[in-house]
Amino acid sequence: MAEKPQFDIGTSLYNKENNDLKYTIVDKKHMNDILHYLIESKSKASTGSIYLSEYAIRERFNILKNDKFENNIKPSISNLYSKITDSVNKES
Repeated sequence: MAEKPQFDIGTSLYNKENNDLKYTIVDKKHMNDILHYLIESKSKASTGSIYLSEYAIRERFNILKNDKFENNIKPSISNLYSKITDSVNKES
């Protein structure tokens, strides 16, 4: 089986469930023989940084392409408001 390539330091990621949450890989290290990445939030209201395993990164995040979200930039609160109002309208 071919091994998947590792992520590079400086790679930008976004959360699959909430694309408002963007992160950058700032470090990587092996802990308990498992490769972990230190990811840091790119938002102004920073959630800090956290180490996640390579498996968790692959399951929860996608690589952010530079032009992917530039045309649809909204503040995080705006996206959250849109989701709430959309769900309320669907229930009506």
